Amino acid sequence: MSISPIMVNDTVRLKVKFIDIDPETGSQTEVSPISVSLTIDDSAGNEILSVTPTQTSGSEYYYDYTPETAGEYTIRFIGVLSSGTYITVNQQMYVSTPTSDFKPSITLGADEVIYFAPDVTPLYVDPEELLPFFPDATLIEVGELIHHYSTEVKQIYSISDSMDLNPGLNFTALEYIKAAAACELSRTYGYGGEDELSVKLGDLSITNRSLPRTGVNRGNATTWCQLAAALRKELLASKVSMKGVQPKGLPSNYIPTTGKSIDPETGLVVHLSDRDLLGPGRKNTRVDDPMPKRGLRSRD
Repeated sequence: MSISPIMVNDTVRLKVKFIDIDPETGSQTEVSPISVSLTIDDSAGNEILSVTPTQTSGSEYYYDYTPETAGEYTIRFIGVLSSGTYITVNQQMYVSTPTSDFKPSITLGADEVIYFAPDVTPLYVDPEELLPFFPDATLIEVGELIHHYSTEVKQIYSISDSMDLNPGLNFTALEYIKAAAACELSRTYGYGGEDELSVKLGDLSITNRSLPRTGVNRGNATTWCQLAAALRKELLASKVSMKGVQPKGLPSNYIPTTGKSIDPETGLVVHLSDRDLLGPGRKNTRVDDPMPKRGLRSRD
């Protein structure tokens, strides 16, 4: 049927296509009735026409109808299947005149705004989890913020679109997304002074106070923003490994001799005693002593 206004004596093509739902796959499938009938009733429920429509394919039928009186009409296609069951398709048609315009009797009581939010993938947290804390915010506003920080977590963990996240992200990542989104929302919907905002989530209690501190962690965070900063540090710290540390090998046997006394037998630094420093000299040792070295240190 045309979506433009239908006037009296206009010829309108009424069309129908019979389909059914596959119970196993849930997809639509075309069905071919063995017989199809068309009835047209006026607004009072009186039948003004009963005909057999013309078939264009196995599941599609049409009928050209010319209304002669303005008003509301109910169009009913009834298809009978080979199993004996019926498929009924109802349509409404409104016929107007140049001086009177018939419209649907059911209308919206007020204007309704419908928002569409495409391309919000990834979305690792349900936006409705934050709505109880910020009831003045819209669902799409919360969803966009969660999408923004979900994308950040995706980049931190290098998550690909084909990666299976079952059973899901770790607790720290999910809590960071919630806290970061709540931080942004609190800038707009966090009413009250710096010392007046307090939020309690289960065992977690967050109170907004102006306290000086050198570092923020889970234990001393008092606002959504501070909690998000602490959780983000944990996320980044979990990505750091020993790759940044280059372990060195064992020290070489070379010992610098500048300004030190070296034992010629062991090659180690000699720690001079008071006798060696103040006494009448020290014992001369033979460099070519045939006795094997025992590997003892000079201070043993």
